[in-house]
Amino acid sequence: MNGPRHQPYRDREDSRFYQARGLSPEETWRALGDELARVLDDAQRAFWRTPLWMNLERVRWWHGAIFARRFPHDGGRFRRELAFFGVVLPDGGMRQLEGVAPDSIRRDLATVCAAFNRRVEDFSAVESILDYTRAAAGLYAGILRVHPFVDGNHRVGFVALSAALWSFGLPNVRFIGAKEMIAHDDALVPALVSASGDVEPFAQLLATRIERASSDPP
Repeated sequence: MNGPRHQPYRDREDSRFYQARGLSPEETWRALGDELARVLDDAQRAFWRTPLWMNLERVRWWHGAIFARRFPHDGGRFRRELAFFGVVLPDGGMRQLEGVAPDSIRRDLATVCAAFNRRVEDFSAVESILDYTRAAAGLYAGILRVHPFVDGNHRVGFVALSAALWSFGLPNVRFIGAKEMIAHDDALVPALVSASGDVEPFAQLLATRIERASSDPP
């Protein structure tokens, strides 16, 4: 006797994948990856060794450029509800964090952008790689802490991180594979969970990766 047959899976009309014009989760992931790659290419052309001035509209525009084609209902739109996200701790545990309240997103994100801009304005003609990665890490972690969007905060944060590094004449740093993602997460945790938002471990990781890449033979 045959067992019970399950009904074919169908997305709810308010679900993300339904609103992505019927794409499967895998197809949606690939499509967003393609959009992210396009935005990164544009950012590299625009900001390589060119001053980067951060503001709310730039962050919002990057999010829209990645998401609006597939998700016009929330691409480039700040969230209007509470947001929670998890981080993996160095001991393997998980901790749930909360993004800022919706009515504080614009204020807190503006503070993150202004802090980056002030730091860049204070730079002398030549700074160390670590000084540059501290500024870029602060921008990246700040966007993640605010968590201004329903989805895509890491993607937008990575665009901001890459654009900042390119503006300093440095290569961006990609984290590929489980080992590199564990190193990323472990170094980023203090910036997300500590009261001071300690970006030093992540800045050190970025600087080490950049210095190692520059010393590798072509």
